[in-house]
Amino acid sequence: MLCLTGASGVGKSFAAHAVLAGHPAHRSCVLSLPSRPAPADLRVAFHHALGLLGAPPDDAGVCDAAVLGALAARPRIVVVDEAHQLSSAAFEYLRYLHDSLPDGLCTVLIAGEDGEKVLRETPMLGTRAALWCEIRPLHAELVPLAARRLHPLWQQATATHLRLLDSRFARGRLRHWVLLTHQARRMRSTVPAACRGWIEQLAARVDDGSIG
Repeated sequence: MLCLTGASGVGKSFAAHAVLAGHPAHRSCVLSLPSRPAPADLRVAFHHALGLLGAPPDDAGVCDAAVLGALAARPRIVVVDEAHQLSSAAFEYLRYLHDSLPDGLCTVLIAGEDGEKVLRETPMLGTRAALWCEIRPLHAELVPLAARRLHPLWQQATATHLRLLDSRFARGRLRHWVLLTHQARRMRSTVPAACRGWIEQLAARVDDGSIG
């Protein structure tokens, strides 16, 4: 099991899905869960994510047998976002699946910065989590490179302008850079000014709270 943690907006989920997309041979099983999921919610999520036929069986034992059969048939990487919201019983269900399979169950548990404490205090992860990985906000020196790879629009901007926008709003968080990019594209299409002009307008919107 892998525990992936970090502050909101730094790109935890994006990173996990990007790595999985780059290794298609490792079939992923991304669980779509409601808030505060219970074992019954995990059974339904596994049933759908594994592509099992029909509706999830009402009988828990029958459902578990089908889920375990599908997981044993080929290696899977299970991804659970917002894992800190899992109940104790839900964590125990993951433990049950992991311990029931000959080679365990490769599971990526993604949690926000505030949720790391929950994962650290979950008993079953104490002996099953092989790796803890923290994703941190981008360092200021990496911001120009990341922004220019995010969207061609930022190729026009100087490193100084990009670091200024980052310090005023994004603070190294990719989610905030996506929002800045969206606003910049709208502004660039309606105000075809020189690069410095629309970037300064964008910075002014950041300062007056128009973006956020």
